[in-house]
Amino acid sequence: MLNDKLDAIAAAGFDGIEIFDNDLVASPLSPREVAAHCAELGLSIDLFQPVRDIEGVAPERFPAVLHRVQRKLEVMTELGATVFLACSNALPDAIDDTELSAEQLHAVGDLAASFGVTVAFEALAWGRHIDRVGQAWAVVEQADHPAITLAVDTFHMLARGDDGAALAGIPGDRIGFLQVADAPVLDMNVLEWSRHFRCFPGQGTLDVAGVVAAVLGSGYTGPVSLEIFSDVVREADPFVTARDAMRSLVFLEDQLGERLSGPVREKISAAPPVPKRTDVAFVELAAPAGSAYAELLTGLGFHIAGRHRSKPVVRWSNGGADVVLNEQPAPGPAATALGLVAPPVSDVAERAAALLWPAVDRTRGAGEADLPGITSPSGLHVFVSSEPGDADDWRTDFVPSTDAAQELGWLGLDHVDMTVPADELNQELSFFRTLFGLEPEAPEEYIQPQGRLRIRALRARKGNLRVALNVSETGPDVPQRHGISQLAFATTDVVAEVRRARSRGVEFLAPPENYYVDLDARFILEPGLLDTLREHGLLYDRVGDGELFHAYTLPVPGGFQVELLERRGGYDGYGASNTHVRLAAPR
Repeated sequence: MLNDKLDAIAAAGFDGIEIFDNDLVASPLSPREVAAHCAELGLSIDLFQPVRDIEGVAPERFPAVLHRVQRKLEVMTELGATVFLACSNALPDAIDDTELSAEQLHAVGDLAASFGVTVAFEALAWGRHIDRVGQAWAVVEQADHPAITLAVDTFHMLARGDDGAALAGIPGDRIGFLQVADAPVLDMNVLEWSRHFRCFPGQGTLDVAGVVAAVLGSGYTGPVSLEIFSDVVREADPFVTARDAMRSLVFLEDQLGERLSGPVREKISAAPPVPKRTDVAFVELAAPAGSAYAELLTGLGFHIAGRHRSKPVVRWSNGGADVVLNEQPAPGPAATALGLVAPPVSDVAERAAALLWPAVDRTRGAGEADLPGITSPSGLHVFVSSEPGDADDWRTDFVPSTDAAQELGWLGLDHVDMTVPADELNQELSFFRTLFGLEPEAPEEYIQPQGRLRIRALRARKGNLRVALNVSETGPDVPQRHGISQLAFATTDVVAEVRRARSRGVEFLAPPENYYVDLDARFILEPGLLDTLREHGLLYDRVGDGELFHAYTLPVPGGFQVELLERRGGYDGYGASNTHVRLAAPR
């Protein structure tokens, strides 16, 4: 309902709104009541939209267009809005005649001016004849009416292959409105892409900031509005959507701060910047009484490195890899938290608050490290530590064990896989991008035995944090588990590590013989290497001179797997070609 949306928008801290015609038509509130409620909430009504198909119309039908526009202008008077959005004609019978379109826009401008409002004309990416911003500007110029301005929409521009350069030479005072939307890059019908996959800046991969920077650089001083259409947003709680929207603007301000300079840059109010470097510190496992995690870690070569000063929490280490077992009562064993090194921790905490990400409720003993905790949309707890040796280094909270002098072992946590619900994927992407500045990689998709698996991997611009977000789409009869689904640890000799772990009782997936026959066909491996891979149940991939050797344990209590891997020759991927084998392997 429109009222719920207005309340959510105000609660998230926005200054103004667009009123979408469909929302108003379906609302029991009159336009005056909507305006009054917005005033109570401190929201301005910055745009009424959309009025469609008002140019390129057969002359004999144009009087009906003017009648429709006049009725909508009367509604605008009651709303108190002063700008309405007019979209380029997308009907099959639209007339391809720039002079006619300009003439009709001029007539609409006269009518709008009589009501004291202006028109922002937008090129829909699927417009019949006007589908690019340059074409729309040409018609606006030819219409030559002060009430006819240009609307800039980042999605429509970027979807058609334009960028900020397409706005060169357009005066800022002739841009009547700026709408912002991101999207993943998809090869599909542009109308379907727009209606179902638009998302907030930071959730997609389009260069939204480039277009916005060009608009602001032109001298535009009007509203920056988020116009998002997607199946997820339509189904989501409006308060969740409004918070996501506000976070996206903080993210956009970060990007604009890197592109703008001078007086325009000074107007950008930014939260503390993303950390310059983000590294993995530890993974935390909930290990209530009866948990088998201590046995698993021992089998994998970990040893107790320390015990927490005030809590029943134990630090286990294997070289550069750290796992924290939280032995407090819990609903069950699970991987529940990540510790990250992302100094300064005070800035990260302040940035999280500005982004409206909820803090973890935790107690801190006297003299213990300040480890700000933030909860991701999927429920993952992320704790932020300072660098080794600093006062807020997480290690200082642990009293070292007497046998903690072992230094050799694994290199560390290479990456983490998390399975999230499909309707939370964009939010989880936003969490890691807006808070830590992680950069997304190209989406991947795989067929699994009972459905489809989609993966979006992200990695720190500087630092070793890598997170792969998984969406498992299966039938209604297949149980779904969300949360950390894989912990991948890097080693220098995966063959030796798998051999040792097997000897201590750790069970690994066993790829079928057909897999090794296929490896030989694809890579022409030396017989000795192929025998080694087969003997130890290892998977293999090669890209250029880089090689990956990796193995997976059977799922452990809590529903996740441990992957052991060894990278050689600069291999930088995740073994994507082996994903279907892992998914189909007997459990």
